[in-house]
Amino acid sequence: MPTYNFKDRELTAKIVYYGPGMCGKTTNLQQVHAKMREDLRGKLVSIATETDRTIYFDLLPMNLGKIAGMTFTVRVFTVPGQIYYAETRRLVLQGADGVVFVADSAKDKLKENIESLKDLKKNLLANKLDWETIPMVIQYNKRDLPGALPVAALDRALNERKVKTFEAVAMTGEGVLETLRGITVEVFNNVKQGMKDGGRGAARQPAKPAAKAPARKKASKPPPAPQAARQAPPKGRPTHHAATDLSDLAGDDPEKMRKDIAFAEFQNLAVMHHKLVERVSLLEKEVFRLRRDLKQLKGG
Repeated sequence: MPTYNFKDRELTAKIVYYGPGMCGKTTNLQQVHAKMREDLRGKLVSIATETDRTIYFDLLPMNLGKIAGMTFTVRVFTVPGQIYYAETRRLVLQGADGVVFVADSAKDKLKENIESLKDLKKNLLANKLDWETIPMVIQYNKRDLPGALPVAALDRALNERKVKTFEAVAMTGEGVLETLRGITVEVFNNVKQGMKDGGRGAARQPAKPAAKAPARKKASKPPPAPQAARQAPPKGRPTHHAATDLSDLAGDDPEKMRKDIAFAEFQNLAVMHHKLVERVSLLEKEVFRLRRDLKQLKGG
């Protein structure tokens, strides 16, 4: 589910542009950012790698309305496409509410498109996101190239889910706004439906049923209930966690909600920090090994 800003009453969804290296993901976001009004977009942030970049910015879609009285915003990301940035792609995809798969229309890039799509499926699974239900559109970019594959051929190879597709020439800006508008509407409708269903987004994989607890002997006198459980919720009202259930905010305790959301955000940051620490540790070991091998080569 999207993140909720209690102070500003904003609901922020995460959209990720995915695809092979040099397919036009970064160009898409740069064009969108340049074309949007300043009051509707945030600062374009770029995290550079050696040969590619991860960039993102916030965007306030117009004419979509609000959800449960909250302003709907999106945060748009790209991922580096090169094979050796697999870990970065997996981390950026974490918590995504929608995906734009950008495919290169060139004939000699079809294999890379297919491999990138397989990589997307794998990373969605790793993040407990459902490939079959997460909102998604496909952009067939570089339609101006001589010998670009027909859309029908690209559909047969890449569009097994039969999602909406858009033709684009990202370098000129053609089709980039239409693509973003398409995925934003898909995400907006999915979030709205998820709230009606009790605060669960359709993109998440269904949870496994919990194992039944062993039967307990009947006590002569039940133990006193914890303070938090003594005040039962009104009949018929859902009892989901405040950080994910936003379908009925009117009766919630604002202070409790603020603490729950802050704790959920802290947990997410802690998990991300742990993963990054592990990655840095592996890189440090690799650097140490390379230095040792280099020293042996020089000694020999």
